[in-house]
Amino acid sequence: MNNYIFPFDTCEEKQEIIAQPYSAFLNLINCFIILYFINKTTKIENIYLLSSLLLFEAFHVFSHSIHISGPIQTNITHTLTYFINISFFNLFYNYTKVLPDNNFFILLFSLISFDFYALTNLSVIYYIVAQSLIFLLPLIYYYKLLPLKIQSSIIEMVIYIIMIILLFINEKNNCKNLMKKYNKFPFHILIEIVGIILFSTISYNFYNL
Repeated sequence: MNNYIFPFDTCEEKQEIIAQPYSAFLNLINCFIILYFINKTTKIENIYLLSSLLLFEAFHVFSHSIHISGPIQTNITHTLTYFINISFFNLFYNYTKVLPDNNFFILLFSLISFDFYALTNLSVIYYIVAQSLIFLLPLIYYYKLLPLKIQSSIIEMVIYIIMIILLFINEKNNCKNLMKKYNKFPFHILIEIVGIILFSTISYNFYNL
């Protein structure tokens, strides 16, 4: 993402003490929501999943609070998304006892390859799309093997992810003009608000699967 470095290019003006306080605060709320559901489950696979979400969000809070020069925060965030994806796959496999076929893994490794290429060579939009597809792949594969409640939540999650992608496109293309027009409003919080809804949906529906 040679033209986008997280968290510097997110659409919220930097402050002196906490770099981006609005985004940091919303992600902190997300951490407490996830912690609530961690305390409600005893299954190890569910704890792994929720803990990976919590680790991602905790680092998200840190990143919006303190900016470290260079791409290190982008790279750590990128790595943490893989912990979430692995935790989802682990949960689904242990619940269904079904191992995906070769086509699944061929598609998965193709998406991973594209993800790493997009991370270093393409616009942030391609990276976000690649990450979203990797995230959705096991959900779609195991969809019919999951309870109806979970199936409904997966449809909701797809909608929220599409919303996040569209908001990223808007942020990337229009951030400076929007902040100038609307008195430096922190537009990145729109992404964080949808993120809270997405992570709450995941936590509520998967904590006791």
